[in-house]
Formats: sequence, structure tokens, C-alpha cells
Amino acid sequence: MAVTFQQTIKPYFTQCYQQKMLFYCDLWSAQDCQTFWQDIFDAVNNGSMPKQGCPEGVWDDARRQQFLSDFQAWKVGGFQ
Repeated sequence: MAVTFQQTIKPYFTQCYQQKMLFYCDLWSAQDCQTFWQDIFDAVNNGSMPKQGCPEGVWDDARRQQFLSDFQAWKVGGFQ
């Protein structure tokens, strides 16, 4: 099954996470996530994203690794 922004990537970003990042980019925008793909990937990989302070908390290692895998697959698949 193809990794798409709407079905796979966007659900990782809760409204709180999205609101905390609006100063930089809109995590609910496929175009913004494509434009800032490397920055988002690096921030998640180094643990500085998602930002602290949301009720959902920060991601554990398993969630982080799953996101990075899905995010990479989204890129490899042509940002569908």
C-alpha cells in the first residue's frame, strides 16, 4: 500500500503538534512537509520534534522510528 500524506503522514501530527509548529511550517500541509522534509526528518530523528507541551506527549523510540520509516517511504514514493 502506498504511503500518502493524508492517510499516513498527517495523522502523526495532532492539532497541538501542528499549532506548535506554525511559526515554521504547517504540518497539516503536504506542500510544507515536502518543502521542509529534511528539517522535519532531522528534528524527529534527533528528538527535538514533536515539541513538548502537548497532551499527547513526545514520541517514544518506537513511534519515532515508525514515523521516520513512513516519512522516508512518502519521499521515496514521490510525495503522494
